[in-house]
Amino acid sequence: AIVSVKIAEALRYESAMLEQVALAGLLHDLGMFVLPDALVYKTGTLTEEELQDMREHPQHGARLFKDVGEVYPWVGKVILQEHERWDGTGYPKRLAGNQIDEMALIIGLADVFDALMNLRPYRRGMSPHQAIRALLISGKTVFPYHLLKALVEQLSIYPLGTTVRLNTGETGIVSQLNRQYPLRPILQVMQQAVSGHVSASKIVDLRAETSLHIVEVVPIG
Repeated sequence: AIVSVKIAEALRYESAMLEQVALAGLLHDLGMFVLPDALVYKTGTLTEEELQDMREHPQHGARLFKDVGEVYPWVGKVILQEHERWDGTGYPKRLAGNQIDEMALIIGLADVFDALMNLRPYRRGMSPHQAIRALLISGKTVFPYHLLKALVEQLSIYPLGTTVRLNTGETGIVSQLNRQYPLRPILQVMQQAVSGHVSASKIVDLRAETSLHIVEVVPIG
């Protein structure tokens, strides 16, 4: 709900709409309560039948919400559409493009971002900057560009002051962001010390230095 509201803020949603986004973000997976715990909390890989059962939770949620849906119609729509994707690869109805409500896409993006950071049986959880980077690389078809851009603007992939390592082995500190190219900020790169003297630094604009790229964030401490 919080990440969804941050994305909506970047899209200039008014206060009343932000409240709607927050409520829908809290209730979007209501249908998961209908599924058996053995399925929801299974640690191994889901079978094809289990995957199909899991993908029915939007319809379950919509049925649970039906009694109050007239008061909060946008929530019911989000519950049904939050797992739909821009390119038509989502579920349950394989909607595509403008067939999907924008609020559902916002909450879908926040949901995927959250999922990438959580531990799964088949992979480790990502750090926030890794999750955003993964979305920028692989999410271009499943979410519209303006939503991805809003997420990056609100939760910068490499915040100012982040220490990163380049493919050359050099380390640098993010000194300025490139809004149009979030994977390529401007760095203050530390140069090797010579004869025991204190290292000097240089400014490197990764947008201009195309042979360089960030390979990892260096943990603090």
